[in-house]
Amino acid sequence: MNIGKTLLLGSTLLAAAGTHAANCHGLPTLAAPTAAGLCAGVVASGLTLPRGIAMLPDGSVLLTEMVRWDAPAGRLLRFTRTAGGWQKTVLARGLDRPHSVAALPGGQLLVGEVGRISLLSLATPAQRRTVATLPLRQRHPLTSFTLAGDTLYVNIGSSSDNCDTQRGQPQCAEAEGSNPAGSVRRYRVLADGRLQNLGVFARGLRNSMAIAVHPASGVVLQAENSRDAIHLPLKLKNDNALPHDELNLLQAGSHYGWPYCYDLQQNAPEFPRYRCNSTQPPTLLLPAHSAPLGLAWWLGPQAPAAWRGQLVVGLHGYRQHGQRIVAYATDSRGLPQGKPRTLLGPWRGQGGPAGPVEITAAADGALWFADDRNGQLLRLASQPGSRKPGGASR
Repeated sequence: MNIGKTLLLGSTLLAAAGTHAANCHGLPTLAAPTAAGLCAGVVASGLTLPRGIAMLPDGSVLLTEMVRWDAPAGRLLRFTRTAGGWQKTVLARGLDRPHSVAALPGGQLLVGEVGRISLLSLATPAQRRTVATLPLRQRHPLTSFTLAGDTLYVNIGSSSDNCDTQRGQPQCAEAEGSNPAGSVRRYRVLADGRLQNLGVFARGLRNSMAIAVHPASGVVLQAENSRDAIHLPLKLKNDNALPHDELNLLQAGSHYGWPYCYDLQQNAPEFPRYRCNSTQPPTLLLPAHSAPLGLAWWLGPQAPAAWRGQLVVGLHGYRQHGQRIVAYATDSRGLPQGKPRTLLGPWRGQGGPAGPVEITAAADGALWFADDRNGQLLRLASQPGSRKPGGASR
């Protein structure tokens, strides 16, 4: 597998906001540059820190809303299609900074809260119980995960930026041992919704806010939010170009470098003696500080033909490489190839730079995602009346 080079966001034919259709499948059209043949519709506005998305079998959509960073005030919402649009229902309140959500058979739901994964049901959503207790991490406390069959892959973020208090030491205490920070755990989901801890799946991953499993090949991809402030020990003017964020192909038992290494197995200045050539290099380097928080393949017969099968990445960063959603062509296993093409953005809303978070593909061929900075739930789909959905320069 070839290692990707530093990427410039690829050129794509973008439709100016002013030329968009009056509506996008009955929804107000988002005022943002969008790839030709696509439109982004605003399902809901006025949300507070919306994050995780899951689709229910009946076509309704679950959304977590963190509400606050400093208190357990989060909500779980359900959006159901009606003749007049999408109706919002509050299923649960008082959640602790909820992030990912997954639907299980029989109407059960898993919700990632800070320090735990909770189980609740659609029948009695106000009642929930803890099915997994997770370590509390100061710097990266949010619980993101992805469900593939009966296997749940869970992010355990780091407590520090780059274990900077142990500069010059041979090892970083928080990244070692049987319960390391900066790792992805694996759980088996039992029939009653309880979780069986299968242990650490992969480590050396500072903060895995986006994990995805290809439904056909079983490939597990992780989007890495790399460290900050590397310019200080390296005595650079700024950290605008280093280190790169990453896409990693996760394999059981492998180490991906954090906090000892960055980019293509380069030693971090805090750990100059670590054997970085013993770690797994990234599959692809993303632009520095682009902050990939969303990851999904645009699959299914209803997906726009020009984008079908491609890997979609939401870049949440507020710097020059963020505030957009991009797509990569893929090989037969779903691994990204070449340079990205921009699907949406960059754009700003009333709340500032866009912040796309989790991305989910629906059975009807649409992509759903949240913009947490502008408090919106959005739906990206083929533009009504377009004969060549997603037609864009290659």
